[in-house]
Amino acid sequence: MMPVAALTDLIGFLAAGMTLTAFCCTQMISLRAAAILANLLFIAYGALLNLTPVLGLHCILLPLNLLRFAGCMRERQVDLPGRATGPCPLRRAPPLHH
Repeated sequence: MMPVAALTDLIGFLAAGMTLTAFCCTQMISLRAAAILANLLFIAYGALLNLTPVLGLHCILLPLNLLRFAGCMRERQVDLPGRATGPCPLRRAPPLHH
């Protein structure tokens, strides 16, 4: 069984690695997925070590990243003429009204 300190360090290094991965992403959906994983890992890390600023920051960032990820997924499913369905831009998809 892994000692608690080693497990905590592993979680911290994985969180840092996911943050680095997010910075290397070229597509918004991949970036948000990596950021969500980083948020979850940093929440665990902050909770295990009682690091309130880390825990607070990632508890705030997680819902934001989840909302942005959901928006990107919705936008990818919208297939409007002349619009690429690849990387998600930072803007919202226009409403679909007939």
